[in-house]
Amino acid sequence: ASHVVLEGHDGPVTRLVALDDGRLASGSYDNTIRIWNLAVGADAAQATRVVLEGHRSWVSCLAELDDGRLASGSWDRTIRIWSVAVGADAAQASHVVLEGHDGPVTRLVALDDGRLA
Repeated sequence: ASHVVLEGHDGPVTRLVALDDGRLASGSYDNTIRIWNLAVGADAAQATRVVLEGHRSWVSCLAELDDGRLASGSWDRTIRIWSVAVGADAAQASHVVLEGHDGPVTRLVALDDGRLA
């Protein structure tokens, strides 16, 4: 069996989400999210990765929304909604910050009606 090792986070990986477009999103104790393009084949060195920065503490959960955006929750008590098109880099990624939790955001669920819980 073959496998690919994706390296780049500076801390343990806490969450993985397989995105509908074939990419993989990983969240980490290093406060970042990385988007990996696995379509390039088995060469991890060529896997395109986008690094999403903005959380002030570790990323505890990830969820893909129906429209292709990515939601991330963190121990910084925020949820961030990221728009990252295929082929875009981190400079082209946009996000919205949702604040108001009194504690860490540890779980996210994308509901069928488009809302996030």
